[in-house]
Amino acid sequence: MTVHLQAIPCIFATMTLFGLILHGQASPAKSFAHTTVDKVDPYTMDLHLMHDFAASDGAVCLDGSPGAFYFRPATDPTHQNDWLFHFKGAGWCYDEQDCFGRSNMQFGSSTTWANTTGGWNGGILGPGDTVFGAFNKVVFLYCDGASFTGNRTDPVIVNGKPLYFRGLRIRNAILATLVRDHGLGSARDVLLTGCSSGGLAAYMHSDNMRDTMQQLAPKTLRKFRTAPCSGFFLYHDNVVGVPVYQEQMKNIFELSNSSGAFDHAPCGAVYSVDSGERWKCMFAQYAYAHTAVPTFVENSALDAWQTGCIFTAALVPNFPNQTGTSNGNCNAASNYTWRACSNNPENCTSAQMATMNMYEGDFVKAVQSTATYHAPGNGAFVHSCHTHCEGLSGPWTNFKINGVAMKDAVHGWWNSSGTEPAAKFTYTPCTYHTKSQPHKCNPTCIGDMDGAHALEHAEL
Repeated sequence: MTVHLQAIPCIFATMTLFGLILHGQASPAKSFAHTTVDKVDPYTMDLHLMHDFAASDGAVCLDGSPGAFYFRPATDPTHQNDWLFHFKGAGWCYDEQDCFGRSNMQFGSSTTWANTTGGWNGGILGPGDTVFGAFNKVVFLYCDGASFTGNRTDPVIVNGKPLYFRGLRIRNAILATLVRDHGLGSARDVLLTGCSSGGLAAYMHSDNMRDTMQQLAPKTLRKFRTAPCSGFFLYHDNVVGVPVYQEQMKNIFELSNSSGAFDHAPCGAVYSVDSGERWKCMFAQYAYAHTAVPTFVENSALDAWQTGCIFTAALVPNFPNQTGTSNGNCNAASNYTWRACSNNPENCTSAQMATMNMYEGDFVKAVQSTATYHAPGNGAFVHSCHTHCEGLSGPWTNFKINGVAMKDAVHGWWNSSGTEPAAKFTYTPCTYHTKSQPHKCNPTCIGDMDGAHALEHAEL
């Protein structure tokens, strides 16, 4: 019997993926040929447009173009069964008009994506990384606006154009294609990561993807862990007490029909559909609090995107029924009086810096208040540098806490047994100086990011 994603009420179930594999689109038993290692360019990945799953199962971007991924085979034969999964980030769209605007850009359409790319070669994704650099590398390309959670069967017509919210189908189709064509069914070690909204995706999808991999590679899989970068976006009011970001994420959750994405996730078990609060699973602190997958939090406690687009943001006028296509309203709280400070903490007054320290403290509390944070096998590198997606560039090796670099902290956690105390792999931030300058407290925070440019470094 042919099984299509559209016909399955809960496509997040691992059995859904097996339906994809078994109905002829992919086969876990199909043989494949590994690319000869000496022919692999470690700095180049090829685009794989999934026309087959777009046609059969609706795995499409906002504009209806096929979902896709970039792939580079392992560069060392000893790692041919090791995998680095990376969810690409690019923010979210929050309402119909916003998503319409997004559908006309590379963040909502695959029509302009290059056939090959030399990108995604920095930080944890760098080919020269001594632990992960030779792994099979997959970039899950992002074009649904809801961190790969959307599963709306019928398109939404906006300005005469159909918009498709199908991120979850794209995620499943990528896994099925990797099994069919690239040997994922023989996976041994898998690290799931992602940056920005892709980092949030890693938190949200972690448990289901681990369960899926255990069934796809039951005889070979020995390790599945998650290390999101800059994906821990706070459930937090803005500086004047308005729940801006919460309203935005709740709306895209409902617009995308994202509820089913959590049917087989621990967070979804806590926040049932009937509770009316399942949308909270779109926040890392709720997904992280209930995960069973060994997880390493890599994040700034004063993230350059969050200071402007959560803590000092305002809703777009008439949200969620705006007349334009604005993607949020960053820095707009209190008539933009916080913009200079939220863009760069060195511009903050003493009073403003004290308020920013409160946000940093709330971030640390949100992470540390969970049982996950303290559970054996986990870890964290939560720093104070005003950056975003820093784990994909120079700070991967340069940022340090107590003399330990971010890279070394992650490597130590990955190479551990998985049963060691979380405290062994946990690093926490210092607090900004309020009455002296520079305000920053960590001297390794060289090249701090101006918040006005944070989105440029959010894999956009």
